[in-house]
Amino acid sequence: MSYTIFEDGHIASPAGFRATGVSCGLKDGSKARDLALIASQRPCRVGALFTTSLTRAAPVFLSQAILSRNRETIRAVLINSGQANAGTGQAGLADAVECAKLVADELEVPRDAVLLMSTGIVGMPLLMPRLREGIKRAVSELDSGGGRRAAVAILTTDSRPKERVFRVQLRNDQRITLAGMAKGTRMIHPRLATMLCVITSDVLIEQRLLQRALQHSVARSFNRLNLDGDSSPNDSVLFLANGAAAMPSISDPTSREYGAFQEALDALCTDLAQQIVRDAAGNGKIMVVRVRGASSETMARRVADAVAGSRAVRAWVRRGSTDWGPLLAAVGGSCAEFRPELLALRVGQLSLLHEGATVPFDPAALLPIVSAPEVELHVDLNVGPVDLSLWTCTWQDA
Repeated sequence: MSYTIFEDGHIASPAGFRATGVSCGLKDGSKARDLALIASQRPCRVGALFTTSLTRAAPVFLSQAILSRNRETIRAVLINSGQANAGTGQAGLADAVECAKLVADELEVPRDAVLLMSTGIVGMPLLMPRLREGIKRAVSELDSGGGRRAAVAILTTDSRPKERVFRVQLRNDQRITLAGMAKGTRMIHPRLATMLCVITSDVLIEQRLLQRALQHSVARSFNRLNLDGDSSPNDSVLFLANGAAAMPSISDPTSREYGAFQEALDALCTDLAQQIVRDAAGNGKIMVVRVRGASSETMARRVADAVAGSRAVRAWVRRGSTDWGPLLAAVGGSCAEFRPELLALRVGQLSLLHEGATVPFDPAALLPIVSAPEVELHVDLNVGPVDLSLWTCTWQDA
């Protein structure tokens, strides 16, 4: 392992970054921080992934448009909470454009160098008079110690901020800092959103490799969350790398430096994703669905999604019952083409099914396993080499 946790770190810990979070009255009746700003003193190369929803929110649409022409010199990300600026049409897009312009002008950077994120209630226009004042105040309060304020300002239904920072050793005396913050629990109400994540680093890396590394990490972390089956019009992951660390550029995906960087990024994204699922669970239980022996990732994902998305499975785990029938039903109903006579099921280390037949066990041994705060469900298809893990949780209405 080439990285260590920076316990007091935050999103502005990498060299050359500043951040803050201010309150400008975007959350009705609340004085909580609701506007975050992250800025780099140097131009940033950017990796980005966005929602696949056809009803993209205005900040997603604008950020994608900016990144289509500029992925090498981004300088800032503005994030508001309270209004998602989704389902707001051309007026919402005009508001997003104005926000980006205001930030760029206040920071004295090009107007295509500012990206946006929004989270909150869908269909509600941004409170632009308050945002205009909030943006000016946020720019004036930027500092290298303001990352924690930013992490608080992006929260909506979350119970706590989600942050992680790593110091990463690349080679000899070359060291970089990798910082991430995220927000998200689940779409408790269909009009609420969202999963957002910002990652910053002082690493010097080619943009194509930055995007490649981010796609790899997100596929194994945020894309392994299945909390309630809903997707948001605002989901976004942004990675800003400003190259402020004293190091040669990472340009070879087979190099030791790239491998160490990828390992740390995988761990960072996984950590943040697990923080999201723990927050979503609240007083419920964490469920880890592990599918082994699939012939393809598509097959493994189909089975894992069927188990994680099953209300019957969640209810079984929530109750802590010894009746594991819902697990077998979910796997069988997944539409994955596997061989039932090879199927094996386990809960924790307790085997329930082997080669398609029930394994005799003491029900009293199963009860404490499914009653634990974290339950692992193992599905072994025994038809191929692909393994996949997915995280979900139970809650009161499971």
